[in-house]
Amino acid sequence: MNHFKILFGVLLSILAVIIIAAIAPEVPQVTGVPHPEFKGMFVGPNNIDQVSHTRWLGYFYGIGIIFLFGIMLLIGNRKKGKPTTIRKWIVAAIVVYLVVFTMMVMSHWSYSDNDGGPFALFMPTPTAWMIYAVWFVPLIITAAYVFKFEEAIISDQEIEEFQQFIKEQEVKDK
Repeated sequence: MNHFKILFGVLLSILAVIIIAAIAPEVPQVTGVPHPEFKGMFVGPNNIDQVSHTRWLGYFYGIGIIFLFGIMLLIGNRKKGKPTTIRKWIVAAIVVYLVVFTMMVMSHWSYSDNDGGPFALFMPTPTAWMIYAVWFVPLIITAAYVFKFEEAIISDQEIEEFQQFIKEQEVKDK
């Protein structure tokens, strides 16, 4: 599998979302209008989250960024041209990230459609998804690098070989 072709495809899809967003119809009065009673206060009669095309464009942009992040990790996860054992962890983390991100977005859409909703763990449900789930997904990748560092990144033998190389270079330079 050529990761660079996938990266190019992901970048093109993100660009497509940006172009579609640029030519999509504007949402009127999204920045707010003066409040009828309180001077200096603005109210937003139209919520950008309640417009279908902006919802989906934002969702697809987020998915694109997650894929971009994952592909970059997979490209950088090669040792001597071959993927390391961390690859499985990265793929699992990206799948979990996509699922959790989707759950957070769907929760936000529901919350926005219903002018609020139930609380989860003392927070609005979309916020709880962000704080308690989305935030922890990168820890999967961090754990992979912590526990598989010597196997996937640099082993003690490779460090010794590098130190020997440095010593040889110092001898040659003298």
